[in-house]
Amino acid sequence: MAYATDTDYAEYGEGVIPADKLDSALSRASDQLDSLTYNRIVARGFDDLSPFQQLNVTKAVCQQADFWYKYGDFLNMPLAGYSAGSVSLSFKAIQGAGGIQTTENVVNLLKPTGLTNRGLS
Repeated sequence: MAYATDTDYAEYGEGVIPADKLDSALSRASDQLDSLTYNRIVARGFDDLSPFQQLNVTKAVCQQADFWYKYGDFLNMPLAGYSAGSVSLSFKAIQGAGGIQTTENVVNLLKPTGLTNRGLS
């Protein structure tokens, strides 16, 4: 189950994902957030989260979907950087729980929810 809808994406996403790929992207991003939150959303149920947690999770799903849609091909590459002469290129992505690559924005949305705490909850 995706934690965001196309309506949520229209409000919190960047609008770069085509409509025919949106459901798949939101579903993948929701699965990735499950890993980032140690499956706490699955254990509690999305509907049992507080309104604050639900909103931040929904926003994070939209941003994660955009991130993977734009950069997913690069994130799956075996190279971490590239240099040619005086030009150097490296990709900055944060790796969270479960090895999921994400952005600081997604992590910053999830931190205050308490769902990414490594301790027992």
